[in-house]
Order: sequence, then structure tokens, then C-alpha cells
Amino acid sequence: MDPAEFWSTGDYAVVGDLWAQPGRDLAATLPVQGRDVVDLATGTGITAIAAALHGARSVVGVDVTPGLLREAARRADAAGADVTWLTADFTTVPLPDHSADLVTSTFGIVFAADPAAALAEARRLTRPGGRIVFTSWSTDGLFGRVRRTLAPFFPGAPEPWHERPDGIRTVAGADAQVSEESFDMTVESPERFVTLLEQHSAPIILGAASLGGTWPEAREQLVATVRDAAGQAGEPTDGGIRLPVGYLRTTLRY
Repeated sequence: MDPAEFWSTGDYAVVGDLWAQPGRDLAATLPVQGRDVVDLATGTGITAIAAALHGARSVVGVDVTPGLLREAARRADAAGADVTWLTADFTTVPLPDHSADLVTSTFGIVFAADPAAALAEARRLTRPGGRIVFTSWSTDGLFGRVRRTLAPFFPGAPEPWHERPDGIRTVAGADAQVSEESFDMTVESPERFVTLLEQHSAPIILGAASLGGTWPEAREQLVATVRDAAGQAGEPTDGGIRLPVGYLRTTLRY
């Protein structure tokens, strides 16, 4: 299945909004004002729109999935954000060399089939003195725990390179600066969160379909993992339960 078809499965906009805060934080904490920004694997445009609203000189959001870019464009119009949307794979972006002061990707290029090629393309797009900044799920954070819970059901799946600083530096280079970050995600309940993943998250939809009759067992373990994370977070909030979510932020300077 090609990437565009894969990410068209389900409705990423629904679940992606649950973990949108890191994208907003990225734009808020980077020196975007007056800079040219390219956001790779932009999805529904969370980071790209935030960068535009924080005063970037220009913003280009790149994604391989036309449906996600249509939703991104709708959101940008509603927010009054000026963003150019480009349908392309992040390993072959039709932009000139040194197009951006900042190249960003929020939980995007780390899932490339060929991460070295994706990072090489990001480097090509970055101007001297610029930087690449991307985020990834951490092994001990909620989504790392979700992956490890499901891993025994998918024994052929490769270990991710982007969950630990040493793995990231193996691919991105020894000078990669990796920091641990976190945000709080609020969901109605562990069961409801897993149901949302089942209904709208492409990896979970396709993974569940491949497991067939084994999925209920995997689902039960997944709910237990989320319930455990919720229990460690303390008392429920008015809007549901609070799930602390750890992730990694990697910076490459040029």
C-alpha cells in the first residue's frame, strides 16, 4: 500500500487533533518570525498553520495525502493563515535547494520507509545557518507503550529508530540534539480512546484487520495499557481523563 492510500485510511484529522499540541508548541518555541518554513508530512497542517500565525515570512506544508491537505487548507482559511500546500512525498519535494530557514516535521518523517532519504531531503531544503526540527514518540511515553503492547502480535515489525536518542543519532548524525518533552492529552476514557484509534487511526485500523480474530485480545491489552497510564496520571479532569504523553524533539543545525 502506498503512503497516500495508507494515510487515507480512517480519518487522521480526528485522532491527530488529540496529539496536536506538540505541533503548536514547536511553532511557538522556534524562531519562525520572518523566516521561511517548510513543514514535511504536514497532515492537517497543525504545525504549518501555527508557524504562519506566529509570523513566518512564508510557510509550505508538504504531504503525500491529498485528503489531508484539503483539510489543512480548510483549517488555514478558517484561521486566516497564509500557507502554500504541496502534494508530494517528503523524500522528493519539488522545491529548490535551500528553500527554508526551518524545516519541521511533527510525528511525520520519522515514519518514513527510508528515514535516511527523508532526512537527506530535509537537509537539501535547509539553508546554511538554518535548522531541521522534528518530533517522534518516545519509548517510555504513552505511544511507545502502545507500540510495545502490540509488538508481540506483529513479530515481524522492525524496531523503530526514533524512540530513543541513540537510535535517532544513528540515523540523523551524532550532533543531533534530542530533548525529552511531554504534553497532556485528555480523553473520555481508555476504552473510548482505543475505539477512536480503531475507527480513525490508519495503523490501528489496518493492524486490527490483519490480526482478524486475534484483535480482541490485542485490544484488551491495549485498553489495559492506556488505563494504566491514566491511573498513573492521577484524578480524572472535568473533560475526561488526563494522559501524560512523552515524546522526543530533535534539532539538527546547519
